[in-house]
Formats: sequence, C-alpha cells, structure tokens
Amino acid sequence: MAQLRYGLTLLLCLLSWQVYADFPTAKALFEKQEYELAKPQLESLAELGHLEAQFLLSRMYAEGLGVEPDMNLAYAWTLIARDRKHPEADKQYRTLRTKLTSRFEGKEVYNSLNSQFGKTALEGNLYPTENRFTLTDAKIKPISQPEPEYPSYIEQSGIAAWAIVHYDITEDGKTDNVSIAASYPVDAISKYVLNAVNSWRFEPPKDLYGAPKRIDMRTHTFKIKSLGNAKSRKFDKDNQEYLDAILGAAKAEVAKYQYLYALLAENGVVSGVKAMPWYLQAAINGYVPAQYRLAQCLVSGNGCDRDPSKAVNWLATSADSGDAKAAYLLAQELLDSNNVNYNPRKAASYLEIAALQDYMPAIADYGALLAMSDDPTLRDPNKAIRLAEQGRAIDANNPNLLSTLGVAFIELGQQSRGESMLRQALAEAKSRNWTIQNFEDLLADYQTAAAD
Repeated sequence: MAQLRYGLTLLLCLLSWQVYADFPTAKALFEKQEYELAKPQLESLAELGHLEAQFLLSRMYAEGLGVEPDMNLAYAWTLIARDRKHPEADKQYRTLRTKLTSRFEGKEVYNSLNSQFGKTALEGNLYPTENRFTLTDAKIKPISQPEPEYPSYIEQSGIAAWAIVHYDITEDGKTDNVSIAASYPVDAISKYVLNAVNSWRFEPPKDLYGAPKRIDMRTHTFKIKSLGNAKSRKFDKDNQEYLDAILGAAKAEVAKYQYLYALLAENGVVSGVKAMPWYLQAAINGYVPAQYRLAQCLVSGNGCDRDPSKAVNWLATSADSGDAKAAYLLAQELLDSNNVNYNPRKAASYLEIAALQDYMPAIADYGALLAMSDDPTLRDPNKAIRLAEQGRAIDANNPNLLSTLGVAFIELGQQSRGESMLRQALAEAKSRNWTIQNFEDLLADYQTAAAD
C-alpha cells in the first residue's frame, strides 16, 4: 500500500501545477480575476473547440472582464457554445440579443468565427475520424528485441507489474529517447525494461524513396503476470485504485492525464475504453504531446483515417508552441510535393525551429535543403556547412551530414573536397547498412556536373 500512496501522492502533486496551459489553469486564472493572463489561454482553447473555454470567452466580452466590452464577439462565441449545447449558452444568447446594436453585424461576426472555430469547421479541419489502432507495424523489422532481465526476486514474488515505454528508432535502427510513459507499481520494473529497450535493434527504417528515416514515438507495454495468490489480489486492488486516480484527473480536465489515460487505453492497460476520444480531449485542452499524437495518427492512418491536411493543422498548433518533433514532422509534410500543402519555404522555417533545439533529423534535412534547393531564396551553402558541423557534434560521421558538406563545398567551388566528402558519405552509409542508392546518385550527379 505504501507504493500506492506514493503513486497517488505523486499524482496529486502533479495535479497542483501544470507545465501546459490546460483548462483548469485558465479557469483558475479567470476565477482569480487574472483576466489578462486567462484571455490568451482561453482563446487558444476556444479555437481548438474547448466548449467551456468558448463560453468563458463569451462572458469576458459580454461583461468586459479584462477587455473592452464587445457584444458582437460575445454574441458570436455564445452562439458557437450554444450550437454545441453548452447548458448556460441559450440563456446568455437571449440576453445578448437585446444588447446588440446591430443584429446583422452580430451575425456577421458569428459567421466569421463559426467558419473557423464552429463545430463543422473543427470537424472538417482538425478532428480525426476514429478507426482501429494497430500496435505492430509490418514496415518496422526487428533484428534483436531481448526481453528485460528481471531479478529473480521479482519473478518469484508472484507480484504483477506493468510499464509502458516510449522510444524512437533512429536511421541506424537503434533506439533513442527511451523513457517510461507510465508504470505500476511506479518504477518497480522501470530500470529493467529501459535496459532492454535501449539494447533493441531494428533494420534501418526507410521512407517511400528508400532513404533512411527516423521513426518517433513508438510504444511497447511490458507486463509481469501475477501468480493468482493473495499478493496478486492486493496488486489488482491497488492497481485499480491507481488507474481510477488517473481517470479522475482526466475527468477533471487535467490534460496530461487525459493523454495518459488515452495511452493506457491504446496499450491495453485499461480495457473497454477507446483511446481516440481521450487523445482528442487532451489535444483540445492544449497538451502538445496529444496534438503530436493526433498528427501521427492522421499521417499514418493508424488509429484514425489518414488526412494530411488535418495533420498539418495539428502540427502547426504544436510546432508553434515550440515542439521540435512537431516542427520537423510538419516540415516533412510541407516538403512532400504530393501534398496539397507543399511549401518548401515554410518547411525551411519549421526545420530551423527544430534545428535550433539540436533535433538531429531537422539539422540533417535543413542542411540538405540549404545545400541542394533549386530555390535561390533557400540555397545557402555556407549556412548548410554550419548546420552540418552543428550536427556532427552529435553524430560525427552521419552520412546525411557528410553528403550535405560534400554538396555545399562543390557549390562553393571546392570540387575535390566536396567529392571526397560525398565518397565518405557513401562509405559510411554502407557501413551502417543504409540504402545507398541516393548516396551513389548524389556522387554521380555532382561528378557529372563537374565534368560538364
């Protein structure tokens, strides 16, 4: 029971302070009459479709709480909340109708806001259509996935445990950023599962064109089954109390726990619960990891219907909050010439956001874009060299960085030095078991260009 008390105490401590601006934070500011601080948070949440935030925003404009009274905006947000069945919106709507200077102007403001943030607009531009989550991916081929080596006392005790692990897969097929997303008893088996996942190896992932790529935010669940004795029955009871505490925090609109409960549902730790509605609630509540998770789903089609345009919208929301992974994934969508949102210049700006945070895939792609772009406003060989050297501080012999250096040197007139770097890139790609066709083509193209 001590372990459970620790878990619940930790949960309650986290409830008292939020890293992300979710609705309880915004509402607390509103109730403390800190309206200037509450307003931007409520606006962000209202624009994502948070019903209570929409209604509080309407009250701010109607009552002049921290803002100049604006009956048109109050009327518009009230109508949007009323359309979505907020219990107090109809009464406020009938009051505001009598205060409008011009019903026509009020309706125009409503139409404008509703076309962006109303129910139909949000369903068309942001909200996913749910389908089945698949926890395995046939495109990801494991080479070595050893199970955790638990101490004998854990296996002999008959006590159950579980842990959900987040990890990325690098271009080399190694795991990276391995972390515990959730576990119970808290951290009881964390050390052992982290050691195991850190040792996992996969065939280097490839994109549609055969180029090496990184895969972010994979999950795996480890479970130790109980032996059906008195200890296991106690575990079941304590574990359920812990899960109920997470659910309680999620229902209290703490975004982190809405996301966590979705993760538990997706990975089968809680049964009979759909993950997608909880991910969506957390995303609407401003939680960046949930927004990124929805974007992943919309890009891949795993868990919801594929929709690149909705993915771009969620990625823009989370990338504009400074999230490096979201900025990078958004740039990939914007660089896809088959995507209606194709925009290399905008992609470059998001790659720079991620590169400034030392996110290695963004450094590599941004450097390559600057070295090889046909757009003269983007091409900058000197900046490409600086980026490649920044990345080499993390991975000195990364083939993508070496090839960027090679092309950049050739663009600056240093043909021999550039070809040497391109040959190094090809050799290193072979040693890492990457697909080498792209590196061979690059070397051949720039040798041919020099000959011409």
